[in-house]
Amino acid sequence: MNSIKKKLFFQIGSLIIILVSLIFLANTVLFEKYYTGIQKDQFIVHYNKINEMDSGDYQNNLEQFLSIERASNIEIDIRDEEGEIVYLSKNPQFQPPVISNVMNGNGGMPPENLNGNVPPRKPPMNQLKVEDINDNVRFVWAIDQIFENEFLLLEGQLDNGYRIELKLPILSIKTNIKVANDFLLIIGVIVFLIAVGFAYVVSNHFTKPITELNEVTNRMKKLDFGTECKVLSNDEIGQLAENINEMSIELSTAMNDLNEKNKQLESEINEKNRLDEKRKALLNNVAHELKTPLALMRGYSEGLKLNIAKSKEKSDFYCDVITDETQKMNQLVESLLDINQVEFGDKALNIKSFEINEFITSHFNKYVKIMDEKNISYKVNTIENNMVSADPFMIERVFTNYITNAINYVDENLIVEISVKKIDDKIRVEVFNTCDPINENEMGKLWDSFYKLDEARTRDNGGHGLGLSIVKAIQEAHGNAYGVKNVENGILFSFEMSLDI
Repeated sequence: MNSIKKKLFFQIGSLIIILVSLIFLANTVLFEKYYTGIQKDQFIVHYNKINEMDSGDYQNNLEQFLSIERASNIEIDIRDEEGEIVYLSKNPQFQPPVISNVMNGNGGMPPENLNGNVPPRKPPMNQLKVEDINDNVRFVWAIDQIFENEFLLLEGQLDNGYRIELKLPILSIKTNIKVANDFLLIIGVIVFLIAVGFAYVVSNHFTKPITELNEVTNRMKKLDFGTECKVLSNDEIGQLAENINEMSIELSTAMNDLNEKNKQLESEINEKNRLDEKRKALLNNVAHELKTPLALMRGYSEGLKLNIAKSKEKSDFYCDVITDETQKMNQLVESLLDINQVEFGDKALNIKSFEINEFITSHFNKYVKIMDEKNISYKVNTIENNMVSADPFMIERVFTNYITNAINYVDENLIVEISVKKIDDKIRVEVFNTCDPINENEMGKLWDSFYKLDEARTRDNGGHGLGLSIVKAIQEAHGNAYGVKNVENGILFSFEMSLDI
């Protein structure tokens, strides 16, 4: 693809060549006619000037004749009615005294040959063309038979009856034309070279901002809006550069807004997909968890209806099973509602300030009897008194879930240990119990609803797998950390609270 710079350069160069060629052609073809026309007009002027002279004053007007000859490079020949010379150019007889003496002393025509009664011989002439001006004057184009030189003649009769002939060699016209053409050719070459340089400078100056605009728009096409056009003028190109800069800013802003909206939309879609997956898993898990109690309740209620339980003991047992399964179902539903309310902010946190050591100790003591019955060794490591800021009811549920898991999953070593630590502006509570290490791939799944690490757990010694999900929801609602990791001889669960500063 040709650039604008090349096109502009060649167009300017071509224009200069055409102009120089037209001038050269016009000088060659038309200059001769133009020059001849001017000479013809001069002939008429000279004729009129000479016609106005008194024939008796010709000797006194030799300076005027000489001036006419020098001005137009013509020869004047005036003769009377008898053909005798009255005035003849380049004849010392009719020159001013100084010029006549120079001519006679330097090889001029001898005086004896200048007798007014013996006119000098003229070379025979052949007329080529005749143009009548009026009855007394005409133009004649003629060629002498000896040297074949062409002449332009004005032949006519003066008012005093004398014959006049004004003669101009056409060779001088052609010589002038050749000199003018040669000079014009030289000037044309110089002008062309200057014009080429000028065309290069102008095309480069004109196309440089366009090239920069093209580079900027190419970057904009690739969504790169970091480059601006340089506005160096107030013309159309400068206005275009300014408009492109403004468009670049608008497009950049629009693209940033669009990217932000795309990210937001992508986040919303991901969140929606996550919630959909969570909803599906929740429905599947709820259906699975409700299947067993509903089946038991239906079986035992049908047994009561069919009077299978003949004795009061059996009837009471059937009723106890139905009541127990109903309580488990109620607990399941309440846990699900708690998780949903905390996750979606439907349940507002009741933030209070309380002392952490007293809080942990009082709630831990509720499980001392159970641990004693199971021969579990336990220990609580506290620190100096520190006030924390949190929802005490929610934090109790977090701690209770950790303690319950520790009691249910402790191994044969039977060790449970509680530690309270201060880390920067946080208080961390750690719950340790001895057990086999958990696979690292399973760690993240512990916080999912209905996830059970031991799928073989019975319904009597295990819950629904919602305890750690509740911990996750409560801690995220508080904006505090929680976690689990394998340690030496067991596993360590932790959660944090903010210090009340």
